[in-house]
Amino acid sequence: MRQLLGDMISAIPGLAVSGVAQNGWEARLELTRRRPDLVLLDEILPGESAGDLLAEFHATGIPVLLLTSLEKPTHDLPPEAAGRIVKPGFDTLETDSQRFRSAIISILS
Repeated sequence: MRQLLGDMISAIPGLAVSGVAQNGWEARLELTRRRPDLVLLDEILPGESAGDLLAEFHATGIPVLLLTSLEKPTHDLPPEAAGRIVKPGFDTLETDSQRFRSAIISILS
């Protein structure tokens, strides 16, 4: 999924992926190495609270877009999040690409 998301973002003119992390520790390291314009954060993380990580990232002033697998999430969007988007599906990639692109561009605008 990380590779798929990276490819989708790299395909948006004017955007580049500055780093990819597979856990909270790596994500913190990437934020100290680079200053991205946007962080994509999965709402479900292995071994760590996405809410805690969201609060840390929000404190840096970098907008955070939450990723979810739930088609229609019923839980509230945390106030620290710039938005939430459903992860693209492998079988609906073409339509999901446009939806994903629009969400990212609207947050960065």
